[in-house]
Amino acid sequence: IGLTIAAGSVPRPSFAFRGAGAFARYGGLVAAGQFFAFVWSQADVAIAGRIVDARTLGLYATALFLVQIVVSKVVPPLNEVAFAAYARLQGTPGAVGRAFLTLVRAVMVVAMPFYMGLASAAEPIVLTALGPHWHDAAPIVALLALSMPAYTLYVLLGPACDALGRPGIATANGAAAAVIAPLAVIVSVQWGIMALAASWIATFALLLAIGARRALPVIGVSAGELVRAAAPAVSASLAMAAVVLLVDRALPPLAAATRLGLLVATGGAVYAGWLLVFARTSIAALLSLVRPRPAA
Repeated sequence: IGLTIAAGSVPRPSFAFRGAGAFARYGGLVAAGQFFAFVWSQADVAIAGRIVDARTLGLYATALFLVQIVVSKVVPPLNEVAFAAYARLQGTPGAVGRAFLTLVRAVMVVAMPFYMGLASAAEPIVLTALGPHWHDAAPIVALLALSMPAYTLYVLLGPACDALGRPGIATANGAAAAVIAPLAVIVSVQWGIMALAASWIATFALLLAIGARRALPVIGVSAGELVRAAAPAVSASLAMAAVVLLVDRALPPLAAATRLGLLVATGGAVYAGWLLVFARTSIAALLSLVRPRPAA
């Protein structure tokens, strides 16, 4: 009622269902894709919970929550905005592909240092953020963080295809993931929770390859263009992680928070310096998303 008042008009109800079939098919495919995503994303905890003990499962679930903060809290709102932008741009040749690559550059600039920071400084991060009783989650965090870059790129593919009227692509990718991921969990968890965490690196790489093969031709982007869009953030983050690991080994015994502060300052300086020297276009892509623009 409040929204109707705010809109300033009362729409007349219509009971003509002509054309509703197309909406129903589109919505059905999107719903099916979301169902498949739920199946494969919950497979690890559902299956591992029957094999490993409660403490180990708790360590894994907490580590998973920590490494998925960006892909679960930051990327979805960007995807929602991107969906509308892709839909408006679909009539302009090449525009959706360019917008997609801009989003990839911007998201990876933010996500990659987070993931590589978790991988290279997992212990002080866990001790500082969660406390010493979660110390055993640190190696799980480090492994899971290495799988997140491929997962992030995989998540960016669906909205572009949906906006172009091809929701079946994301549904097919989700169906493949709903088969591959549970199988990977069943096999890997037999060797323990660390093997399960490590298996996601290969699983997400495979899912990204399958998804990109279907989605990129529709979006109008080649695999090489996708790699080049992500490469600056990836290279800067790898350089940052290497320096952080070296500095961490050279540090004397310190309190976890102090150690983390030094590593964050070091990693931030290396990452920012690398981007400024080698990847200014990625910084520009990020600024283009956050800079306020006048209304058309």
